[in-house]
Amino acid sequence: MVLDPLSYPDDLLDPVAEEINFNPILLEKYIGTIVPLIARKPGDDEQYGSTVMADTAVLQALSRRVHYGKFVAESKYRSDPEEYQRLVDADDADGVMELLTNAKVEKQVLRRAKLKAATYGREPMLSSLPEMENGDEKTALIAAAAASAVVAAVDALRETENGDGDAKVDASVIECVYRDIIIPLTKDIEVDYLFRRCGKIPPRQFRCDRMSVDCK
Repeated sequence: MVLDPLSYPDDLLDPVAEEINFNPILLEKYIGTIVPLIARKPGDDEQYGSTVMADTAVLQALSRRVHYGKFVAESKYRSDPEEYQRLVDADDADGVMELLTNAKVEKQVLRRAKLKAATYGREPMLSSLPEMENGDEKTALIAAAAASAVVAAVDALRETENGDGDAKVDASVIECVYRDIIIPLTKDIEVDYLFRRCGKIPPRQFRCDRMSVDCK
């Protein structure tokens, strides 16, 4: 079985985007770092075919996620083309990285990833709430469900941080994958794109054969 290649709209990007492919380093990180982190327990369920399909789906999702960095970089370039051009002309890759980095957004992404991982596979609180008939009661029910969901999320995070509970996945591992692989790789792609967009080949540490940050 041959899966269709991922496709991206090309009318928003500079043609240099076609030269940027970080899939080889993504595959290396997936096999060497991500899989060992999320599959710590020994054993073999012999579901090789299903596993390969699941791995392929995950890799395609990760590839799509990190390569969207090209669109992010183009948007950032259009918001301040003169400054990005000045930094690239000066071969200031660190300056480009600093300019494109939004620490607040990164923190929100990490928090959201950890929260989703902590609550993955848990019974929705809504299922335990009583049924109601009229509109006002439904509004109250929705509000109660939302409040319960917040409580459940906080409890899930607390259990994860304390090593308790029966979480389907280790939320701290997912946070690590985002913090030390997905976000850095996306930003490497952005730096690579911005350099090429401004007419220069990026420094080696920001090209597809090397990452700026590895997961320890």
